[in-house]
Amino acid sequence: MLTEKDIRIYIDSVRYEVEASLFSQEIGEVESEIELFEVNDNGDEPERMQIKTVGKYSVADGRAEISYDETELTGMEGAKTLVYFDLNSPEIVTMLRTGSVTTALVFEKGKRHHCVYNTPYMTFEVCVHTIDIKNDIESKGNISIDYMVEIRGARAERTKFSMKIME
Repeated sequence: MLTEKDIRIYIDSVRYEVEASLFSQEIGEVESEIELFEVNDNGDEPERMQIKTVGKYSVADGRAEISYDETELTGMEGAKTLVYFDLNSPEIVTMLRTGSVTTALVFEKGKRHHCVYNTPYMTFEVCVHTIDIKNDIESKGNISIDYMVEIRGARAERTKFSMKIME
């Protein structure tokens, strides 16, 4: 049975560069060095983005989905984002983007996933390592993900992302 409702979405994201290479390290090595990433080592202020938008929340066949359109503010105008997870495994969250940019990012605590990120200009190989994830969308309307991402050949970034949904 499909249930769908219109929602308001509040996203708060804090991002900063870190000294790390997710591609060259084994998962255990990344895990043991997580405490080093707590400090923004280059002295720059973290980049903060706060977004309020509208979207849809639906549940069907044991899967929850949150969908919304990206805006000019995110630099991905023309893209649609779909965040989804299995209700029996809320600790594994996938973020799928389609449209002007396309990607599928998988967030799973303590795990590293390789993904592809397509833009109108070029395609990038991306490595995502999830440090922590809390998903209580069903009970409280919140998801928070603390993760590191690296585009091959670029400096890694750590992001603390939170999403709150309300009817």
